[in-house]
Amino acid sequence: MKAIQKILLGALCASPILLFAFSDGPVTQRTGAPADGGLDCSACHRGATVNDGRGALRILVQPYVPGVRQTITVRLEHPEAQRWGFQLTARLESDQTKPAGVLHPNDEVKVRCGAAPGTDGPCGAGVAQFAEHIRTSTGAGTGTGRSWTFDWTPPETNVGPVVFYAAGNAANNNNNNQGDFIYTNNVTTSPNAAGGPRPAITRGGVADAFNYQTTFANNSWITIVGTNLAPATRTWEDAIQGDQLPTTLSGVQVKVNNKLAPIYFISPTQINALAPTDDAVGDVNVVVTTAAGDSEALVIRRAANAPAFFAPFAQGGRLFVTAVATGSGTTYLGKVGTDPRVTRAARRGETIQLYGSGFGAVTPVVTAERLFQGAPALNTAPTIRLGESVLTIAGNGNLVGPGLYQFNVTIPASAATGDLPLVATVGGVSSPNTVFLTVE
Repeated sequence: MKAIQKILLGALCASPILLFAFSDGPVTQRTGAPADGGLDCSACHRGATVNDGRGALRILVQPYVPGVRQTITVRLEHPEAQRWGFQLTARLESDQTKPAGVLHPNDEVKVRCGAAPGTDGPCGAGVAQFAEHIRTSTGAGTGTGRSWTFDWTPPETNVGPVVFYAAGNAANNNNNNQGDFIYTNNVTTSPNAAGGPRPAITRGGVADAFNYQTTFANNSWITIVGTNLAPATRTWEDAIQGDQLPTTLSGVQVKVNNKLAPIYFISPTQINALAPTDDAVGDVNVVVTTAAGDSEALVIRRAANAPAFFAPFAQGGRLFVTAVATGSGTTYLGKVGTDPRVTRAARRGETIQLYGSGFGAVTPVVTAERLFQGAPALNTAPTIRLGESVLTIAGNGNLVGPGLYQFNVTIPASAATGDLPLVATVGGVSSPNTVFLTVE
């Protein structure tokens, strides 16, 4: 920290108004971390003795599994204090100017970002994070000690040892900066030993996630089934950085034709991933990697087009489409009794929204690894048949999200009713004939 910054922060600490506000949390960079100038709470609490031996500050953290959220406890004790506060930061041991993982706020702990005075989280990539008490968690009038428990998600990959720095104020509850006791501590945690069995993909355990066909394309979602595929169950929530989709979750990676795939969901027995952007056509290898090593490669066919409709529920050997009534946003259509969101069948003469994956190239070009703006249009419109009818499509169809195409189609007034086969053809490739849409 520059000398002028220290002087300015010292002046802020002398302000009685700010001192009272410390019950809502101190300014940032007060954990004693050397990379932050080594400052702790004594910078603002004048005359306080640091680590006098009468009290203690403890940090309880376990060895980490990359990307797997865990709980941290900070415990502050003193025989005479009547109010309590803390601040903690996590840093890479290899470069302590860099944050390590993500600290999560809760009802008793907030997270602030960057240099003093800091801003409230969530914090951007590479920005220092500080977990600290809030006013209601200071335990005013409570003796002996106080604990705070909150979550920390380690970095998605093995970054080596992580150091936690913390400072605590065991205060006398007189609402000024005199007569308080300051304690600091730091602990280092390391990655959990790898060990354990390697991931294994079940024979035939890679397929298009919408219709379970053994061919996929760009903008196709794929499902991988097997054993020991991940150390935990989670989605990519909290793992998207800006517009970058995660290619590692909890230390798990998926490579398709040696390219990292964005991962939406992991569990010990299933992974859902988005096919990475690639021009390859033909047989390609799929490999799952965890801390225990690589799976044996499984071969799957990659094509220029592999159309598949969103049909998440099966009944009697048939997959049933879930559609949306155009303009409603919330009225789901399909076969009642399959998808619990479905309230009615589609109707003759009605315009509905169908969704799918693997329908081919769009303009402007987008890559699978990033979120995008707008709704790029398909270069080639598919032919969509419902029973004996060819549906009218508004435009060519659009890519509206990662691996998700939308088609606004009108059901002919002359269409048959009941469970009708729904088949799309694009580039000479057709979607499976096991998919049905219910019409009334």
